[in-house]
Formats: sequence, structure tokens, C-alpha cells
Amino acid sequence: MRFRKALVCILILLVLIPTSTGQGAQSDDETASIHDVKTFNVQCALTNETCIASSTTHLVEYFSADWCEPCNLVSAELNALNRTDVTVLQHHPSPLDLHFLSDSKFRFETTYGFWGVPDLVLNGEGLLTGPSQSQELGLVLDNFSREWSGFTSISLNNGTLSWVSEDGDEVHVWITENGVHEFNNQDQINIVHHHIAIGSENQTLDISSLINENTTNIVVTLESPGLFELRSASTLSSQGYVLIDEDSDESGLEITKQGHEYDMAIAVFGLSIAALIPALIMYARLVRKEHVLSDESE
Repeated sequence: MRFRKALVCILILLVLIPTSTGQGAQSDDETASIHDVKTFNVQCALTNETCIASSTTHLVEYFSADWCEPCNLVSAELNALNRTDVTVLQHHPSPLDLHFLSDSKFRFETTYGFWGVPDLVLNGEGLLTGPSQSQELGLVLDNFSREWSGFTSISLNNGTLSWVSEDGDEVHVWITENGVHEFNNQDQINIVHHHIAIGSENQTLDISSLINENTTNIVVTLESPGLFELRSASTLSSQGYVLIDEDSDESGLEITKQGHEYDMAIAVFGLSIAALIPALIMYARLVRKEHVLSDESE
């Protein structure tokens, strides 16, 4: 009798074990954050002069791919944004893409925990996915305004970056270039071509070999390492969200809605409840039977 009761308890515990299906950090992961963002004038950086960094109000990280048709609509939204207070970093995390960068893939999968494109990350806090949500970019940007701070000083001289900041964070250097779309030959702006991450305690970094006449932007961020916890910046559906799947056929595509992951979580929860009910009924019957046997023995 005790063995059967123990077996039922084990079954209940197995049913209640949480299943991870959605985006986000595990409970023991550290939460990442962008503390400061600085940019440098490229023309100054190509000289031997000392270049002083400029501040930006908004950092938009755009995750895209040339084979992603919905991304064309998001690119058009970015090109039409026409705001001088926005700095854009365009990432291409898919190995099937012409402008693929492995560091962008790492940021896509590990830093942000994404599965598909297009994605727009606003100041490391907000998220817009799919072409429909991207139409709200201009409206929601100011909801994620930040008071950047972290670099006490930062400059660029003869290709060497120097800074003073608090230790314990990471300095990320993003070098961008413009590129031509693989299929429609349209210009794409500020594609990340080079990236370096280094501990803030180092205070200097030579980036001279990464800067040339094709460089369009030099962006330096001060970040805490870990996994970012983003909140949705839109209430609209994210139609046209495209999964990146390296193991699929040549297209590497599977079109889905961004809500697919949440549907899966709901389905798993429903199945768990359905499986739990018979176990509880069985447990109640065993307890009742044990009480009957106990009364009869008395």
C-alpha cells in the first residue's frame, strides 16, 4: 500500500516539473543591462586627432536577414525614421545570410534569447517583433528613454580607444558598414561588421585595424553581462515572424507568429493539468481505501 502511494506521489511530482518553452532567462541567470552608449565620428577616427565621443538618446538593435521577406518592411520603417537621436545597429545572425556575423548570432541567441527575425530592441529594454509591430517604432521609442551613464570619460586617438568607467562591466565596440541587399540590391545601413567585447577594467583597446573608409559608425556600449529581460513595446500581433532554423532546408525558413511560443506554453500547461487530475483521483481513492481497511482491522 505504501509503495502504491509513493508511486502516485512520484507521478504527481513528475507532472508538476516545470517545462521551459518560452523566451527568457533561467532563474539563476544574471540580468544584463546597457548602462551607457557612445558614438564616434568616423572621419575624425580616420585621422590622428583625438576624437571625443558623442551621446545618443536611443540605441535600436535590428536583427534581420536578407532571405527574410518581412524584414524588408522593417528596413523601410527604419530608413524612414528620420530621427537624429537614434543610433541603429543592424545584426544579421543567420549563417545563411550574406552579411552573417557570428557575434551577431551570439547576441541574437544567447544575449537576447531570440528564435526568429525581424526583431527591434529598444535601448536594451523594449522589444518589437514582426513588421506590424515595427510600424510603431517612432511612437514607442520615447517610452524607453534612458539616462545613459557609466563612462566617466572616453576618447579615440589614432585608432586607440581609451575610457574610464566602473569595473565589473563589459565594453562592447560595434563597427558598422553599409551593405547591399543580397536579393533586391537595396542599400542597407549600419550593418555590424566587427564587434569586440572586453572587460571595462582594461581601459584601452586598439581598434585601428577595424576602421576604414567603408565604416559608417563606431558605437561603444557599456553593459552588464547576462541575458536581457525585454518587455514588449507593442500590443499588436507580430505577423510575419520568421524562425531561424539552421537544420532546415536551404531556405532555412519556417514562417510563424511570434505568439507560437506562448501557445506552446499554454498547451503544455493544459496537458499537465489533464494528466494531474487522474493522479489526484487515484490518490484520493487509495487514501479512502486505506481508511476503510484501517477501520475494518479495528
